[in-house]
Parts: sequence; C-alpha cells; structure tokens
Amino acid sequence: MTVTPTLFSRLSAQMLAWNRWMLDLARRKTAVAWLAFFSFIESIFFPIPVDPMLAVMVAARPNRFVFLAMITTIFSTLGGVAGWYLGHEMGLVVIEWLGKTHEFEVVRAAFAAHGWMLIMMGAFTPLPYKITVISGGFLGVGLWPLIIASLLGRGCRFLLVAAIIRTRANRPLATALVTLLLMLVGFFWWMVSP
Repeated sequence: MTVTPTLFSRLSAQMLAWNRWMLDLARRKTAVAWLAFFSFIESIFFPIPVDPMLAVMVAARPNRFVFLAMITTIFSTLGGVAGWYLGHEMGLVVIEWLGKTHEFEVVRAAFAAHGWMLIMMGAFTPLPYKITVISGGFLGVGLWPLIIASLLGRGCRFLLVAAIIRTRANRPLATALVTLLLMLVGFFWWMVSP
C-alpha cells in the first residue's frame, strides 16, 4: 500500500528544506548579507523565522552577537515598515493574498482595544509580526509608533536570542536569559488578554 503525501507533509518538507537552506547560508562568507535579507523579507511574507539563522551565526561568531542581533533588528524593522506601507496602501488586498483573512479579523478586534502595544507584542512574541505590521498600516497605526515599537520589541527579542546562544555554556546565565525571555512573552500576552 502506498501512501499519498498530504498537503501538510509536502508543506512541512518544503519548510524543512528552506530552513536547511537558510542554515547553510548562515555558514557562508556572505552570511551577514543573507541575515539582513531574510530579516527584511521575514517581516513581510517569508514563512521561516530568522531566529535559527541568527542562532547559527552567533554560535559561529560569538563575539559578534550584539552586531548580529542589531543587523537582524534593523532589517526586520525596515521589513516591518515595508509591510506597514503595504497595509497602508493596499490593505485588504494584501491580507487576502496572504490568505490570512481570519487572522486579520482577530487582529482588527485586538487593534481596536490595544493599538500600538500589539505591534510591540507582535515584534517580540511568536505572534506573526508580518500580520501585525500589515494590519497596523491598514488600521491606521502611525509609522513612528510602529518603528519605535518594532525596534524595541525586535531588538529585545533578537538580542535575547543572540545572548542565550552566546552564553549557552554558562548554564546559570543562559537559564536566567531564557527565563527573562519567557517572562517578557508572558507579560506581553497578559497586556493584551481580555
């Protein structure tokens, strides 16, 4: 009996292939440029988070962890600005193109209640950042609040991820950083929960 691959298994295999490709790029001399590129497009449409690539690069270059986290933050924020612009100019067309209509309705209700704080949460937590910035543009969140929230949220997230990888040999410090990361995620979820 042969088993026909399901759509989920094909998508899962494709995601794993993209992840392996990104990790291979992280080992090249042009890795910083690739990190900047993926940080930018991940904030608009790319489905793979940039965190694994950042982690591999920090593991290979532990003394440059702050630089790598800042590159990731800056280009992710620039991608967020591009996503905001898409939402501001094209709005619902982009949301439908991404196939995220249901998620958009959930985000619309949350924006009505929480405004730019949701951008900060999307920048820091596993909530899809691309959905929050596109929705923020469409729903009228200002550009400067978006930039500030993105720099703070993405900066904290990527700096913590880089610091955790950098200090992984120092168990007490790495544990403290992971705890801080989880507490901040919990704080943001608490801030916007009903």
